[in-house]
Amino acid sequence: MGQLAELMAISKHQIRYNEEKGLFSPAFIDDNGYHKYGMDQVYQLANILLLRNLGVSTAQIDQFMNNKDNVWAERTLKETLEATEEKIQQLVSAKNKIENLLPEIEQKEETYIQFPERKLSKVYSYSLMDSLNVRDFFKAIKKSQKNHELCLESFYYLFNDQQVEVYVKEESSTEKHLPAGDYFVKRVWIKEEHELLAAIEKFSQEIEQPFFKTAEIIVKEAAYSSILMNNKVLYELQYFISLEG
Repeated sequence: MGQLAELMAISKHQIRYNEEKGLFSPAFIDDNGYHKYGMDQVYQLANILLLRNLGVSTAQIDQFMNNKDNVWAERTLKETLEATEEKIQQLVSAKNKIENLLPEIEQKEETYIQFPERKLSKVYSYSLMDSLNVRDFFKAIKKSQKNHELCLESFYYLFNDQQVEVYVKEESSTEKHLPAGDYFVKRVWIKEEHELLAAIEKFSQEIEQPFFKTAEIIVKEAAYSSILMNNKVLYELQYFISLEG
């Protein structure tokens, strides 16, 4: 077994695994319990390793070793190719999400950011006098049938009189848009709801400048960044900078 492992540049554990799965067997086992292999086993193992490298499952390899034919091989390889393409798409999607997440983590607590126009779609609203009802909120998300990945979604909270309106980004939406331009952004990590209200109040005082046009404070809940912090949620307080005169 050691010689076969060295020849095939694999570990003895991999040989044992394939034997335990019944994919191939030694030519014979001697009186001392040593597994002995011939050229037939070398070629069988080479086939198994090739199929594994191609992403073929153990069950499919077992079928192949028991009935080798071109029809089976073509069908299996096509199925494996389709599954591989799906994995590639998942990896590309994961790569894009990581690339989007890293700037969020590296961003300063207070900064100026130039945002493109953002189109929003309303998914929920509640009275400013009440706390957000989580059950009703998730029911509303489900009812909206927007199929958002909530753990990767950013929610936008806009204040309208005594109402809080909750939005998500939706490229096809005509309900609400945030203008493109420069925004003053402050990031706050929040554990309790009252902390967020206090942070918004403090932020509103900081942006009171005589040469700024009045604009609404946008509260963005960055849920995908919050997964990195236990028991805290990251909020971005955003204010569109537009000068008077």
